[in-house]
Amino acid sequence: MVCPVDAIELGPIPEIAQNILDESNPKLLIDHEKCCYCMLCAIVCPTDAFHENIEPEGHINLDEFPSIGKFYKIDFQKCEEDLNNEICQLCLKVRERNHVEEFYKIQKECPTKCFQVDSPIEGEVIIKKNMLHKCDPLGCKACVNICPVESWFIPESAEEIAKFGKIACNEDACFYCGACENSCPDDLIIVDRKDIEIIDPKKEGAFPWIEGWIKNIKEILRKRITQREKEPIDIPIIEQEIEKVKEKILEEVPQLSDQDRKKLNELNEKIQNLLRTKKIRYWIKDKKTEKIAKEVKKQLN
Repeated sequence: MVCPVDAIELGPIPEIAQNILDESNPKLLIDHEKCCYCMLCAIVCPTDAFHENIEPEGHINLDEFPSIGKFYKIDFQKCEEDLNNEICQLCLKVRERNHVEEFYKIQKECPTKCFQVDSPIEGEVIIKKNMLHKCDPLGCKACVNICPVESWFIPESAEEIAKFGKIACNEDACFYCGACENSCPDDLIIVDRKDIEIIDPKKEGAFPWIEGWIKNIKEILRKRITQREKEPIDIPIIEQEIEKVKEKILEEVPQLSDQDRKKLNELNEKIQNLLRTKKIRYWIKDKKTEKIAKEVKKQLN
């Protein structure tokens, strides 16, 4: 959390991401008794969730605060700014404040392809492979649902599953907001931020909060580097043995006739449909292997 005085409290993010939260429960709470109105949340938030409502007006000027780089870049040599085009109108409207969901829409539909989502934050998304057995992407989808730029996806083809596993993140689209890390109910994701582009205030002056503002962001990054969990460790010996067994099985499997292949495909379809059911997913999560085995035997019979 970026707030230096812990005035912002997040709601139950996994439930929010899975759309199973009662609307009476807020997504976040702001304790105005603690808030020091440093405006860090309003400037840093990539989805424009925080807005300043200062009374009396004029007592806080955001031009006196540092900021972070924009979450987009534009090739102005290609840009046409067609005022009759809906996407161009949206682009001109949202440039001044960070709203990544709108930026993502503009990137997909920009008529001249001059707009691109870009992040002032450098980082890495780490999936804890040694705990990935807990992941239930079809039943959960928390990281997929909450990502504003659709960087998370569930691999579908055999090639994708072999390459990525159960769940994957396209880091070319990711801007390291950390929503996926907060949303994962099984704590399988680490968003490791390594650096951030900080821009000096537009208005010059020796404002007292500048040093503390920057120090707070740097402290968050420093803690990430010094206190982060270790990356998942692969166990090469086990992986090598698995590959040997797979190769041996492939060598020993005889060629199937067309009729046998048809029966096998039908059986596979039955099993796949069974595995997609909520009941089976819950049993897998709770490791109720005996119940799963009984259901599979029913399909085989």
